[in-house]
Amino acid sequence: MKNIAALALVGLTVSALGIGSTIVKENAIAQQPTAEQTIRPYSVNPNVALDGNWRLQWGLSGINHRARLSMDGNFGRMTVNARMPNGNLIAAEQRMTLTPTRNGFILRGSRPTYPGSNRPVPNYNADTFRIQPIGRNQLRVTNCSSGFCVPVSMRRY
Repeated sequence: MKNIAALALVGLTVSALGIGSTIVKENAIAQQPTAEQTIRPYSVNPNVALDGNWRLQWGLSGINHRARLSMDGNFGRMTVNARMPNGNLIAAEQRMTLTPTRNGFILRGSRPTYPGSNRPVPNYNADTFRIQPIGRNQLRVTNCSSGFCVPVSMRRY
């Protein structure tokens, strides 16, 4: 019974939000928006799934990457440490943006800088992740930054 009441409340809210108004020179007319304006097939609330702090780990071309991601809604920050084959460590901080897709989300980094500064890291490209929900409370995550995708371990901490 609670589910039916909740569904009715959601339907009522959506109906109330779907009515817009248009101002015409002589009078005001309330009109129902078109299907294209009301139906957004990819409008998923990513906040529920990815809010919080995460640890990520992946390997790419012999380079191990470890990252800490902090998300708040559709935006966040990620700091990546990449250990090069010669032992050098590259650290980069990126602003992250989460975008819903048909199959999940795209988490896209931008402007990698040295952590705590605004100086760009010259040898580090921004990361792009595909995140797909599989089952309850499970995510399939891949890093697709270099033209092909590699598996990523992603855990809350």
